Amino acid sequence: MKKILDYRKLLGVTKNSDLKELKTTYRNMMKDFHPDKFFDNQELKEQAEVKSKEIIEAYHFLVSIAPE
Repeated sequence: MKKILDYRKLLGVTKNSDLKELKTTYRNMMKDFHPDKFFDNQELKEQAEVKSKEIIEAYHFLVSIAPE
């Protein structure tokens, strides 16, 4: 249960968010934290890689438990 709450908090979605809203939020966050965006700064690129992996994991988990 804590995992679900943490993932929702990370993505900034609520319990009542539908799949369309979840997908839109995910895509927007990936645009902001995509590692390729930080090609000129290695430190920021590494931070973005970690953050993007967290976002991807959260998104896939929440989609897998979402009602059809």
